Amino acid sequence: MSLDTIWYTRCPVPTAFSIAVQLGWIEEAFRRDGIALRSLASSPDRTVRQSHFGHSQENSLRHGGNIPPLVSRAGGGDPRVVGLSRTGSAKLVLALPESGIRSAEDLKGKRLSVPRRLHDPIDFWRATIRRGFGVALESAGLTWDDAVAVDVPIARTFVDDSTDRTGATDTLWDSRFVLGHQREEILALLTGQVDAIFSHGSIAPLVKAIAGARTVLDLDALPDAAQRVLNDDPATFTISGALIDSRPDIAARLVEIVQRAAAWARGHEQEAKRIIANETGLPEDLVAHAYAPDVHARLDLDLSDQNLAALRLQHDRLLADGVISAAVDLGAFVDARPLGALSGRQAAE
Repeated sequence: MSLDTIWYTRCPVPTAFSIAVQLGWIEEAFRRDGIALRSLASSPDRTVRQSHFGHSQENSLRHGGNIPPLVSRAGGGDPRVVGLSRTGSAKLVLALPESGIRSAEDLKGKRLSVPRRLHDPIDFWRATIRRGFGVALESAGLTWDDAVAVDVPIARTFVDDSTDRTGATDTLWDSRFVLGHQREEILALLTGQVDAIFSHGSIAPLVKAIAGARTVLDLDALPDAAQRVLNDDPATFTISGALIDSRPDIAARLVEIVQRAAAWARGHEQEAKRIIANETGLPEDLVAHAYAPDVHARLDLDLSDQNLAALRLQHDRLLADGVISAAVDLGAFVDARPLGALSGRQAAE
């Protein structure tokens, strides 16, 4: 297979892939082969950028949330999961101090913000919010029947808010995107249209500060790991199926670079957290408010039974909620060969 360009994209979440990009390792590793590694952000074409969600760009890879690749796979696409990572992230139910909402039990009868992206074919954020609130309600012995879901319509698309930079390694999702991500929901909270909003990851501490809200519940503090499964937990590292099949050597090399970046991060905490801050649109001092204290040591890829179970749980929830159109054959969706090739080389050494 003749190959001159590989496209990539990453979400504003902590990933070893982002570290590898920032260190220059991704470009360097393929330069001698005459293969250009290009971020989707390097193209101003909306269709190319939309591949961040639809996985439509050929010869591409992505590290980030699990909902878009599951939706793509259910719709007939062929992204394949070659690794999973779980870094831990803030998953916050937020309410204003004067609301009287102090615990998940207090959500009974309250109006909960559920955003609806009017023009996005994959509304991963709505699915995430509904699930986050659903878990919070369940933790208090409640269901959605005990609360009021308030649709918050959002006319702008995710790609509308993507960066206007077009550098070869730029991320689509800069600080401006992160800061404005829940703009309409914050307004709904401050104007009394809703009583509580849900936020997570890098966005959560920013939303909390902008709105002057208090944390009612952090799902990441719940004892059951199943309650912490959301869009970025586990995060998925996916590669186009055609690329894996035609160039398994390249797929294995990509996995090796990501694992090497994860090892580098473990030994370079401050530098790694600085990169994480830059990639997630955060001031450095807020990284600790958005992610686990040892986030820099949690970036490795694996396909452990525990993480695969988390992916299956997310799939089953999305199917039950109608977010994905059909059941996904997770045995075909997960391709262990690139990670297995790396493990085989390490064992031989």
